[in-house]
Amino acid sequence: MIEKRYTQVFVLITLFCSFCSVNILASRYYRLLEQERKLFLGLRTLDSLAAIEYLNLESATERSHFYEQFWRGKNEEERLQFEERTEYAFRQFGKVAPLSDDRIPMYVTYGPPSKRDVITPQKKIGIKVTEVVKPAEIWTYKAQGLIFDFVRIAYAYKNIAQSTFGQNVRIPHLKEITRDSIIDIEPSATLDFSATIGRFRQKKNLTRLEIYLSLDISDTAELYIIRDIKIYNENDSLVIGKKNFLIPHEGLNGIFYDEANFWLAPEEYRLEIELTDTKNQRAGKQVIWVNLIDYLNDAKEISDIIPAILIDEGVSHEKFNKPVGRVIPLTQPRVPVYTPFYFYTEAYNLETKGGMHQVRTTYEVYNKAVMKKEIVDVLIKDWLEPGNIAYLAAEYHPMDLPPGYYIMVVRVKDLVSGKERSAVTEFELTARD
Repeated sequence: MIEKRYTQVFVLITLFCSFCSVNILASRYYRLLEQERKLFLGLRTLDSLAAIEYLNLESATERSHFYEQFWRGKNEEERLQFEERTEYAFRQFGKVAPLSDDRIPMYVTYGPPSKRDVITPQKKIGIKVTEVVKPAEIWTYKAQGLIFDFVRIAYAYKNIAQSTFGQNVRIPHLKEITRDSIIDIEPSATLDFSATIGRFRQKKNLTRLEIYLSLDISDTAELYIIRDIKIYNENDSLVIGKKNFLIPHEGLNGIFYDEANFWLAPEEYRLEIELTDTKNQRAGKQVIWVNLIDYLNDAKEISDIIPAILIDEGVSHEKFNKPVGRVIPLTQPRVPVYTPFYFYTEAYNLETKGGMHQVRTTYEVYNKAVMKKEIVDVLIKDWLEPGNIAYLAAEYHPMDLPPGYYIMVVRVKDLVSGKERSAVTEFELTARD
């Protein structure tokens, strides 16, 4: 009981001290002249210790002298850029909660974003909305390959997520290599891996089956993985077998991704996927049943929806390439809350006008736990591209959606014919550690 009381007292003292320090900072900040406030906010981005020293000086003369000394010997162009960015950030984002708004230091650091998306509460619609939607912004810096997600909490916008894209993003993956012989081993331990599939129409009576794999590797040194995939038809006859040697590429440890593609007649199949770690004498096996009958005679007019960790114009390996760029699929549709991710799908048999198709995609997100229809998020985009097949990629920002299971419905409306296609997938948002 005494220990519990001491703990409660310690927590209260900690919270009180934190509250006092915030109040002291605010009181000292608001005694500054407006120009000094701008400079303080900018200095906090460059050098937090220098900013506090600046704030604690007693007179405007001392602060002016300190600021000049801070920049003495530094690049004059950098100082000019700093002051221009600080001025703009304060004017645009410093009216309500300048000490708490994360957009100010982000703007001072990177300057104006290539693209700034402002999301209003009207983004989420539905028959009954049980979730409070906060205003949000998405800042994209194309040159740096950075995306920042901000959500307004109380009066300030807080940076809740940062994601990367582009050629500088290296995706750890398994690379096929050629060896003279493949030696089987007697495994002494189980190798865990994740596997899922995507189904796409290739051409008349031929379906492209994509098998996505991921494997957690702690040490890639001298590591070889044998990937053995066997595909059986409904008569239990082997249709195709593919055995390859793989090595980890673009990483020393972590989650490594892999993809294998097959072209099959529209029937039912059983997949047997086996991975063997020759170094650590481990092996794992998964069995997946696949139905491709819907693709018979080009009847299927929309493919599966593939959740992905990344879709961009970078290059990892040709096996990840799609018409929209590289697509690194999620083998488990599960991401931590706030984390942006992607979706990929294809729509077929579209009407064209002047050789171009025109479609409107609507991505509707439903809370799976709600027992009646409730749309909690909607994304809409128009596409105008050549040909009668639409290759569709969407970047999704869950923003402040809480942990839980969600359903994504993709509706593709052919604006030339008026016909609509739809497909469904699910994903989970998990609590952060």
